[in-house]
Amino acid sequence: MKNVLITGAGRGIGLALVNEFVQNDYKVIGTYREASSAQQLLKMAKENPAVSAVVADVRDSSTLTELAAELKKWGELDILVNNSGVIGDRGRSLSELDPEKLDDVLQVNTFGPIRICQLAVPYMKTGIIAQVSSLMGSIADNASGGYYDYRISKAALNMFNRCLSKEFPKITCLALHPGWVQTDMGGAGAVVTVADCAKGLFKVITTAKPKQSGHFLDYQGNELPW
Repeated sequence: MKNVLITGAGRGIGLALVNEFVQNDYKVIGTYREASSAQQLLKMAKENPAVSAVVADVRDSSTLTELAAELKKWGELDILVNNSGVIGDRGRSLSELDPEKLDDVLQVNTFGPIRICQLAVPYMKTGIIAQVSSLMGSIADNASGGYYDYRISKAALNMFNRCLSKEFPKITCLALHPGWVQTDMGGAGAVVTVADCAKGLFKVITTAKPKQSGHFLDYQGNELPW
């Protein structure tokens, strides 16, 4: 049975990915920030020995002690999915850009995955790292502007992933766009269901080839522009 770590697993895409991996006979560590918004994950962990629920705030290294202990207990990790993310300020103008709010988004969307990789990669000789990014992090695709916080954080995440793929050639490192998903972040107009997104991401992650390392793909496996 292979081992998977999924951050931001308390709800939305992260929770759906936990379900998808467990249904396909993987052991999963799912991280969550607050118990009040992770009741289903905690219930799964209580009822299913293949699921471990661990408190972790990717913005704060001091909260990662329990996760570090769990990884040490497992001894080996096959797949890491950096899923934790926030949208930040939806403002469209430079005058609305608040550096403090931008820093908070970067702490979650960019520095968070870096912290988790520093913790997890020592347990990965091979395997797959999947960064849940966004097409909004594509410089080539940005025709509308706005969303400074989110776009900047995801573009930086994509670059981090490319660097990671060069340093660790035996690990397949993917940047993945989940689609416009029907979550709190995606909003009412989103067109992709959480279930379809999770199924697609699961397939892309588990069938990834080493030659795809460092690439930017959507949840259906299509190559995306940088």
